[in-house]
Amino acid sequence: MTNTTGFDPHFFPGVSSLNPDATIGSPSVKSPPLEALYPEINNYRIISAERYTSPSFMKREWQGVWSKSWTCAGRVSDLSVAGSWFKYDLGHESIIVARGPDNAIRAFYNSCQHRGRQLVTDDFGRAPSFVCRFHSWVYGLDGINRRVTDREYFKPEALCGDLNLRSVRCESWGGFVFINPDPDAEPLRDFLDAMPAMLEAYAIDDMHIVKDVVIAMDCNWKVAAEAFLEPYHVHITHPALLPAVDEVYNQYDFYRNGHARLITPLGVPSPRERDRDSINPGLAYMLREAGVDPESFTGNALDVRAAIAAAKRKTDNVFGLDYSAFSDAQLTDDWNPSIFPNMALNAFPEAVQVMRFLPHPTDPAKSYFHVWILVPTTKPGVRPPANFGVEPEVDVTGAVRPQRLYTQQDKAGVGEVLQQDIDNMAAVQRGLASAGMVNGLRLSEQEQRIQQFHAQIDRCLARANA
Repeated sequence: MTNTTGFDPHFFPGVSSLNPDATIGSPSVKSPPLEALYPEINNYRIISAERYTSPSFMKREWQGVWSKSWTCAGRVSDLSVAGSWFKYDLGHESIIVARGPDNAIRAFYNSCQHRGRQLVTDDFGRAPSFVCRFHSWVYGLDGINRRVTDREYFKPEALCGDLNLRSVRCESWGGFVFINPDPDAEPLRDFLDAMPAMLEAYAIDDMHIVKDVVIAMDCNWKVAAEAFLEPYHVHITHPALLPAVDEVYNQYDFYRNGHARLITPLGVPSPRERDRDSINPGLAYMLREAGVDPESFTGNALDVRAAIAAAKRKTDNVFGLDYSAFSDAQLTDDWNPSIFPNMALNAFPEAVQVMRFLPHPTDPAKSYFHVWILVPTTKPGVRPPANFGVEPEVDVTGAVRPQRLYTQQDKAGVGEVLQQDIDNMAAVQRGLASAGMVNGLRLSEQEQRIQQFHAQIDRCLARANA
């Protein structure tokens, strides 16, 4: 393959490492190349557009992916006391996740065993039991049926069998609650593979929510997810980022079960920029946010990342955080791990953006894009970095859990950069449905995570059909 871009000829996506000297066990260490985990990857440089538009493929995905995978249902912090619960809607299914009086967290299908009415319809709540509002059957927080109203008017054969709520496997990691409809699935920690160790320094389980938005999307869930699996779009979708973001020389890592990671250097101009020496406004902003005065800074653009890392290492840093567990790269760069099938994070010590991509119950051309912003406890008065889109009036101390907002794709309310991504998605979906896409989508090596994503989907489908 001939390099005609003028970029470093020694760099190639998926092979190059940002830190070749990273020691074994370091979270920065480069994974093996994609082919090592997915020998079949050559089959995924071109993929069919029907994967995004076909109702029959959507049905196969339900059976092979959603019914067999661990997916993030919510945050443990939303189950702070006994009796608290939240609802998790996944496609046509609805799950109740609740903390019982024994402090255990359990999950159940949200369906009364009488006539099927959903027991809860709100997003969150707290109650000593679940009471069906149709005929007042009662279930404990452990899912056990506590009352069949007017039981004497049921024939014995009508009440034979199990009257308890049907349970769903439920496990936690990182302050997240995951569920899996498959009772035979491997344990969550095994499924997550390298993710817990990679993200350990961020202590996400101790972070609290400061933004919670669900956006109704006119696109397949995979269209939304894939916007965050590759950096190839940044130069045209987010041109304002290029003076302070290197979206070309990234590290691509691949793990078991479809998980992956992209590390994007921040605080350095893109190689597409003509001037990679001057302290431009974007770099000046990043310096100032880290507590470095850009007016007195004597270095050039390529010195900015080291200056930011040094400022954060100080015990009196502006955020009031202990950065000792982080590598220098983690102090500046965007660590973007993806957890198959539908979760991605943009992880920084000062805030983590969590994104979930949820299928529509019936329409393959629609989905829901759910965004949380999580932050640690910082110095009083310190706000999350501006790029996370947390409004100035929002309490960020953790004293108040923000309400969940439901928005539309044209006014998502998640900040300028995410809105730019969202603005692409419906147009992508419409194009995928065109007869002009009869030859399929063509994926570059900057889109290897999308190749892996579809290879893993097909592995799931094959297992379901075995």
